[in-house]
Amino acid sequence: MHSTTSKGPVVNPQQNSRIETTPWGYFDQKNREYVLLSPFSPRPWKNILWNTHYNTHPNQTTGGISYKREDSGETILLNWSGHKYFYLQNVDTGQLFSPGYSPICNRDFNNFKYRYGLNYSITEIEQYGLRLTITHTVDTENPVEYFETSLHNTGQSTATWRVIFYTDLALNQGSAKFQTANPFSSARSRDGHCLELHSLEPLTGKTRTAFLESSDVFGGALFTRLDFTGTYGNLTRPDALICNWPEADSAIEAPILCGYSEHTLCPGESKDLLIALGLRFNATGVDEPRFRSEQVRRSKDQQSKWFDDLYGKLTVSTPDPVFDLYTNTWIKHQLTYSAYWNRGWAKGFRDSNQDAWAFTLLDPQRSRKMILDCLPYQYDDGRTVRKWGPVDRDQYNDGGAWLIFATHAYLAETGDFELLEERAPFFESEEASSVYEHLKRGADYLWNNRGDRKLCLMPYGDWNDRLTGIGKDGKGQSVWTTMALAQSLRLLAEIAAKVGKANDAQSFEQRYRTVTDDLRREAWNGQWYSRAFTDAGHPVGTPDCAEGSIYLLPQAWSMISGIATEEQIPSVLEATYRYLQVDHGFRLLNPPYTRFDPSIGLLSSTPPGHLENGGNYCHGSMFMAYALGQSGRVDDALDTLKRILPINPQNPPSHSHQEPFSLTNSYYAPEAGKDSSGRSYFSWRTGTAGWAFRTAIESILGVVAGIDGLDVRAKLPSDWDRASMSRNYRNKQIQIEWKRTGIGSRFLNGNSINSVPIKAEQLSENNNLLEITF
Repeated sequence: MHSTTSKGPVVNPQQNSRIETTPWGYFDQKNREYVLLSPFSPRPWKNILWNTHYNTHPNQTTGGISYKREDSGETILLNWSGHKYFYLQNVDTGQLFSPGYSPICNRDFNNFKYRYGLNYSITEIEQYGLRLTITHTVDTENPVEYFETSLHNTGQSTATWRVIFYTDLALNQGSAKFQTANPFSSARSRDGHCLELHSLEPLTGKTRTAFLESSDVFGGALFTRLDFTGTYGNLTRPDALICNWPEADSAIEAPILCGYSEHTLCPGESKDLLIALGLRFNATGVDEPRFRSEQVRRSKDQQSKWFDDLYGKLTVSTPDPVFDLYTNTWIKHQLTYSAYWNRGWAKGFRDSNQDAWAFTLLDPQRSRKMILDCLPYQYDDGRTVRKWGPVDRDQYNDGGAWLIFATHAYLAETGDFELLEERAPFFESEEASSVYEHLKRGADYLWNNRGDRKLCLMPYGDWNDRLTGIGKDGKGQSVWTTMALAQSLRLLAEIAAKVGKANDAQSFEQRYRTVTDDLRREAWNGQWYSRAFTDAGHPVGTPDCAEGSIYLLPQAWSMISGIATEEQIPSVLEATYRYLQVDHGFRLLNPPYTRFDPSIGLLSSTPPGHLENGGNYCHGSMFMAYALGQSGRVDDALDTLKRILPINPQNPPSHSHQEPFSLTNSYYAPEAGKDSSGRSYFSWRTGTAGWAFRTAIESILGVVAGIDGLDVRAKLPSDWDRASMSRNYRNKQIQIEWKRTGIGSRFLNGNSINSVPIKAEQLSENNNLLEITF
């Protein structure tokens, strides 16, 4: 029925094979790395290194921004410019280069490699007779990043090399209204191994300290940018390196930490150097004990084991090496970052719960904590804040639905119904209540705040943050939010029935039927489902609309929530594929808005083909992929997933500019311009990863944890003859094997079974084997 993408790169499907992404590099599956072979990728490609409170965003050209997040969600910025560099200077010849090309931009290098690993990055380069390796990591717990540096003289004569480290500093709150207005001071340790810069907040009396430590003595140090660059120099040609290193410190205006050490190497000789950069929150730590190589090795080993254990909890093997590559490693890794860092800055209520929903497949206990962390940000009437750290009170009404989705997924995965009895406070209220009551109030709020069409009110957007004009006068209604309410009611009915709340279960089921009838009556326009109704009662997303005549979300969610009838689904899909599919997935709407419409809001002022205004917001594409798989259209679900992957041959990194190892937030659509269509907007920080992971496991492979057991579908994509999955279900390990034989059978631990789903009691405490033929 629908066109599909080409099969993608031809690879050796054996374990440890390389997957090439010519001309930029390759995936090294044995080491779980992406190896970039040139510093000149289409744009700087970012890795993210993190622990629970600190992260940094290096790329092949720079050490990247760095910041710490407090428990409140507030961020403390160490470096916000991204200017964090090594310089290497031959003291005898004056030859100067930067291992990441920037900022010196000297092309006389050999054998460049940049390895993107799981929580580390490695730069390898040879230039001017010096082979240099820099391994960049973060500490397991502390707000510290390490640079393990190895120098090797490949030349024929003795050479003295100066290793210079430079970083801009911010040392302020990410949300501060007024940024760097604090007084600064500097300090050097008595032994010459540590430099500090202190920022004092006059209003609070707090001191924030950035430190730079080296395993070798610093031969020189600078603390203000002008001393490094000079008045008319810059980071590409800094006076401190082109001319002379300043002998005296100037007043600190633009704060930096910069220091150098010198190393004389005979031919063939090597030298190792450890540099640590981080934050302290006292002003007198300059002579504290140093970070040692042993501590760095221990930190790396702990992180490696943690990732091995976590990512080993659920693994797949199929005939499609690209599917396996992303499902087993890179989508997991991006989702894990989201599960600990949300979207990188503040914590979004919707975002946190979506990530918790997906992360139950890997670490249910982390998801449990994420759910509980959200509850204090729900009002006692069931509304939620949009985000916190700082608090955003804009009224998006969908938060309660996502809380229900995440909690249901956790309960289905673990059977831990005691969670429902945990108590948590409401936002800005003296009242506290059970998790179950929080869920119930979330659904009640949506039910009680419906408009004249019996659809949920939309005071300030919904999942689509930019649809801000629909209900600004208090009457506009969201079709999508009402579909999310419907799905919430279905899930709550299952939860209530399981814990013996029969009256609640019956009420939720009746409400679901009512909402279903309301949506079919009000939102079905004869060809597809409309998106919303404005304050004036005008429909949005119908064939009669000149712009924004069809939206993706109500089509996907009409299937996810069971609203679309069997008779409607073919029409929904026909319209979706005809009007919304592009080479890299599905666009959110079509045609895009070309002029501002106050009844639509911010979305209509977004350039056509960009972001939510007709761009392919990949999160939405994964809603559709999930819906397709859940309806049994697994070939189409797989095709949609592979379209958004960054190595899709119809939209490769050379055009999209997207990192091959992470999913993008969105791709521009054709209206953005011929050269821009298919271009990636930004990477890493997106709910796409969670929905892509769930799509792979539940919609394509058909393994779904439910309240009453584990459902495993006997169906695979049509060109797969076999597949396997290893996963944990309620603390019991199960290996699932599918084989296409033409004969249907199902054996659990050697015994023929007919029951679907599989209940936890049917599984042994040790390993289990489920064999399915079809």
